[in-house]
Amino acid sequence: MMSRLFHFLKKFPIKLLVLFVAFILTLYLFGFIVHEVLLEKEEVVDLAIAKFISNHIVNDNLTKIMKVITFFGSLNFLLVANALLFLWYFLYKKSKALSLDIAAIAISGTLITYLLKELFQRVRPADPLIEPLSNYSFPSGHASSGFIFYGLLAWLIWKLEIERMYKYVFAGLLILFSLLIGFSRIYLRIHYASDVLAGFCIGFAWLAFSLWILNKLKMKNSSTQKLKIVK
Repeated sequence: MMSRLFHFLKKFPIKLLVLFVAFILTLYLFGFIVHEVLLEKEEVVDLAIAKFISNHIVNDNLTKIMKVITFFGSLNFLLVANALLFLWYFLYKKSKALSLDIAAIAISGTLITYLLKELFQRVRPADPLIEPLSNYSFPSGHASSGFIFYGLLAWLIWKLEIERMYKYVFAGLLILFSLLIGFSRIYLRIHYASDVLAGFCIGFAWLAFSLWILNKLKMKNSSTQKLKIVK
């Protein structure tokens, strides 16, 4: 059985295998967080991280910076940013399919995060450094939706006809910025660290799954068109 599995996996490109393994590990990590933190109520790590940040990192100047950074993962910003990205590809690039893909990924990712919040109903940390929020804490919407948006931007940049070095730089900066947004939520005491980590898990898993599905559909449609031409 193992030999059959090995021969089956050999058929896939190495990049696809790496992405698949990362996808599985991400889902496993999300499940682990749910079990340990939400079901078993193991919050020692969350509380220790929050205490360390509060005692050793928080200061007035950095708080101002974090308030700005966290805005770029907010629903208000991402609604406008995704709409502009949609219009860019729909009107300027004349790529109707890709613009619809962008809209579908953004909307579905936001919906999944909302449903998970309603499912787990975790209360947010006390004494936030910004205005308190009334909705639930787990998983972090800033982390999930932010990672989906900036990860999607990184993927779009990777598809451009530019030097590979620039692809690495821009894509890396976008991913790092999405991680910084997640950290800002912990810093501002709006989320626990596990909320943010779970949000990243959902964001990565959903983006990877969406791009894989869209690629499969594109390949299928391409094959169908070729068959029509042959006929």
